[in-house]
Amino acid sequence: MKSYLLALLVLPSLSYAAFIGTIEFTPQEISEHQTDVSTIVPAATECLNKTYAHHLSFHRRYGISPYYGDQSKFGKLTYTERRAFLRSIGKSEDLVNQMQSISCVGLAMRCLSQGFAAAGKTPIWKRLEAHLKLNAVDGTALQYSLRKLGWKTLYWNPNTTLNNQWDSEEKFRNPENLGRSWGYHAYRWSTVTKNMKYYDNPVDDRATLVNFGTRLPKVFKQVPFYLGSAHTGYHVFPGTYGQVIESHSLRDIRDITTIESSEFNPLTETGGPQGTMYSGLVAVPPGYGI
Repeated sequence: MKSYLLALLVLPSLSYAAFIGTIEFTPQEISEHQTDVSTIVPAATECLNKTYAHHLSFHRRYGISPYYGDQSKFGKLTYTERRAFLRSIGKSEDLVNQMQSISCVGLAMRCLSQGFAAAGKTPIWKRLEAHLKLNAVDGTALQYSLRKLGWKTLYWNPNTTLNNQWDSEEKFRNPENLGRSWGYHAYRWSTVTKNMKYYDNPVDDRATLVNFGTRLPKVFKQVPFYLGSAHTGYHVFPGTYGQVIESHSLRDIRDITTIESSEFNPLTETGGPQGTMYSGLVAVPPGYGI
């Protein structure tokens, strides 16, 4: 009986739990989006690069990031407490007025929002954003919605033969799966191969970004903007031309890696996404060769 009850507790996190609410687009909206991406994608890419560049320049000047993780200790302080903290570490307390909250999915939302605005399609973005928020700001829900507009979803995993090893290592490091950080690599790969499903997301491509080792396919390096997720939405990372530009919600404001850029290469120490993230889903806009 005890084993049966434990199984009931575990299985829901593995099963296909449908997203809350629905989101659909008309054939005209989907058709227009095929054209709009030529504006959306460059604007979103520019936003990513500018955000990262601003982070670096601000950090070089002041020794802190202008972005603080929404789950960080600094992020949980009141405005007055933030000023006091800056003062305590020898910084001008007025810097707080130049700082803003960010998260992994927040960075993606920030840049996609600017992209849709550039194309005059803020109302479409608002619908995407509403569905995302309805689903606890889960990055896989945003990928699901973008697919409805014509984006393509790719399962990514640099080495499927290591799935069981990764699962064992994650269970050893975090036996209770606090924060839902496990990747369920073997299970997710099984559902992708059998059903072309990753959690509640249909998968369009299970080959391009599978078993690439440490050599990312050239075709993917030609994509100017993509939206990635790892470990069933535990982490979200936008990227550009084979680079990952990711934000971390828990990092200290003095940490230069609050926002960081690296090659999409999870099997190497310096590659991203960072934090032992080994498999997930990527959404790619239409019209970019994948």
